[in-house]
Amino acid sequence: MPEKRLFGTRGIRGPIASKVTPELLFRLGLALAEYCGRSTVVVGWDTRTSSEMLARSFTAGALAGGAEVIEIGLVPSPCVAFATRTLKADAGAMITASHNPPPDNGIAFYHGDGSEFTSEDELAIEELVLDRQPQRADWKSIKRVSRIAMVSEYIDAMANEVQVERGLRVVVDCANGAASYVTPLLLRMLGCQVIALNAHPDGHFPGRPPEPQPWNLKDLMRVVRAVGADLGIAHDGDADRVAAVNERGEFIKHDALIALFAEQVASRAGGGTVVTSVNTSLAIEEVVERTGGRVIRVPLGRFTEEMRKHNACFAGEPGKLVFLDHGPWADGVFTAAKLVELVASESKPVSQIFAERVPDYPFYHEDFRCPNEQKQRFMEHMRRYLLNTFSDVARMIDVDGLRLEFRDRSWVLVRVSGTEPKARVVVEARSQQRLEELKQLVVGEAKRFLSSI
Repeated sequence: MPEKRLFGTRGIRGPIASKVTPELLFRLGLALAEYCGRSTVVVGWDTRTSSEMLARSFTAGALAGGAEVIEIGLVPSPCVAFATRTLKADAGAMITASHNPPPDNGIAFYHGDGSEFTSEDELAIEELVLDRQPQRADWKSIKRVSRIAMVSEYIDAMANEVQVERGLRVVVDCANGAASYVTPLLLRMLGCQVIALNAHPDGHFPGRPPEPQPWNLKDLMRVVRAVGADLGIAHDGDADRVAAVNERGEFIKHDALIALFAEQVASRAGGGTVVTSVNTSLAIEEVVERTGGRVIRVPLGRFTEEMRKHNACFAGEPGKLVFLDHGPWADGVFTAAKLVELVASESKPVSQIFAERVPDYPFYHEDFRCPNEQKQRFMEHMRRYLLNTFSDVARMIDVDGLRLEFRDRSWVLVRVSGTEPKARVVVEARSQQRLEELKQLVVGEAKRFLSSI
């Protein structure tokens, strides 16, 4: 497959001053209009200060290309997917940079069924933007813009899909993002007592950085403990992602969330295929195999095509879970409701539920700055180093970076980000001592090489 020039792991992201400009968004609107046959496109945006500006540029481009546009305004990304399917549109576009820093923005596209664009779709859009001049509509063929509020319908649909047996006390940290008016309301409709943090939309993200990682969730952890909550939930800027904190204020590993729901869905399906990314725990295999199912590992951001290819019953990568019965898109708001549903059905604390059902092994993940122009060189070097260093490899996966699984079921992964100038190292082991051994070898070499370029 050719190298992508604009798109990363999920959509296009980058600084609005240099990459994700209004001019680019206009060209993307033109391109999508031609790609979807000059039919109907749903457009939504997140809370970033530049999002409405970029949405207007994109809408202008789509109209110039002959498409009809339905703007649904400030919404979570999964609401765009939901609206695209519900309104029977041909494509959806979400203006968002997800969990990137505030100066960034971006765009992600959806098919008519709500599934994300595949790499093949993105390459076709790139060709239209960079190599061709899409045809423009003449004055009498320009279609209209309509504006429809879809959030209430989106919330009602989720509320009808989830049955909560008892009310929980839940703290929700919305990151000043697009879920600020959505997740707290949905959980209250489900009977929960909700304490909302950072629940006023603000593209400066004053409450915390939008990435829902444990180092950004100290306030959530503290409040969960202080109010005696059953559960804490956190989103990123556009709410396709979710993170969780147990009743002790302890961060629940992203992979544990995937494993818990993968087991639940696969068990109900009598087995089945679960699709997950290369950077997740082997605990997912362990719990899915108990149900008679199997796990397929794929590159980050590729679950759409792989779900279809393998007829999966469930898919997930860190923070992003896809419940196929709900829709073929990652939905952090729906995942929050499903977690409340699961916890409410048990007469146990959240910490006990995870301890009993999901294995927990020592785990390490760290990002390192790596200039985009050095990513290929970095990966070539680390690949040589890893293959020359380790002899007890039981399995090698190289669909996204390089993951080596060892005979003792420990593993290491080295990859580069598709959306940011970063390299990533992930290690999981069956003991803390083994984890430290692997970290010393892999992280030490990654740091040494990156410091030399």
